[in-house]
Amino acid sequence: MARALSDDLRKRVLEAGAAGASARSIAARFGVGISTAIRWLRRERESGERTPRRQ
Repeated sequence: MARALSDDLRKRVLEAGAAGASARSIAARFGVGISTAIRWLRRERESGERTPRRQ
Protein backbone atom coordinates (compact mmCIF):
# COMPACT_ATOMS: atom_id res chain seq x y z
CA MET A 1 0.00 0.00 0.00
CA ALA A 2 1.27 3.47 -0.84
CA ARG A 3 2.25 5.80 1.94
CA ALA A 4 0.25 8.92 2.65
CA LEU A 5 1.95 12.18 1.75
CA SER A 6 1.68 15.21 4.01
CA ASP A 7 -0.84 17.98 3.54
CA ASP A 8 2.00 20.49 3.63
CA LEU A 9 3.67 18.80 0.66
CA ARG A 10 0.39 18.80 -1.27
CA LYS A 11 -0.06 22.51 -0.53
CA ARG A 12 3.46 23.34 -1.76
CA VAL A 13 2.96 21.28 -4.94
CA LEU A 14 -0.34 23.02 -5.71
CA GLU A 15 1.15 26.46 -5.05
CA ALA A 16 4.02 25.71 -7.42
CA GLY A 17 1.50 24.60 -10.05
CA ALA A 18 -0.48 27.80 -9.60
CA ALA A 19 2.75 29.75 -10.12
CA GLY A 20 3.09 28.14 -13.55
CA ALA A 21 5.60 25.34 -13.02
CA SER A 22 5.17 22.13 -15.02
CA ALA A 23 4.06 18.92 -13.34
CA ARG A 24 7.35 17.22 -14.25
CA SER A 25 9.47 19.97 -12.71
CA ILE A 26 7.26 20.03 -9.60
CA ALA A 27 7.61 16.25 -9.22
CA ALA A 28 11.39 16.45 -9.43
CA ARG A 29 11.59 19.42 -7.09
CA PHE A 30 9.44 17.94 -4.31
CA GLY A 31 10.26 14.25 -4.78
CA VAL A 32 6.80 13.01 -5.70
CA GLY A 33 5.79 10.91 -8.68
CA ILE A 34 4.97 12.64 -11.94
CA SER A 35 1.55 11.03 -12.03
CA THR A 36 0.89 12.19 -8.46
CA ALA A 37 1.70 15.80 -9.35
CA ILE A 38 -0.46 15.58 -12.48
CA ARG A 39 -3.41 14.13 -10.56
CA TRP A 40 -3.21 16.71 -7.77
CA LEU A 41 -2.96 19.62 -10.22
CA ARG A 42 -5.78 18.29 -12.42
CA ARG A 43 -8.06 17.69 -9.44
CA GLU A 44 -7.54 21.23 -8.15
CA ARG A 45 -8.03 22.72 -11.61
CA GLU A 46 -11.23 20.75 -12.37
CA SER A 47 -12.99 20.73 -9.01
CA GLY A 48 -11.09 23.15 -6.80
CA GLU A 49 -10.42 20.44 -4.20
CA ARG A 50 -7.10 20.62 -2.37
CA THR A 51 -7.74 17.95 0.27
CA PRO A 52 -6.78 14.28 -0.08
CA ARG A 53 -9.35 11.63 -0.77
CA ARG A 54 -9.95 8.77 1.63
CA GLN A 55 -7.63 5.79 1.35
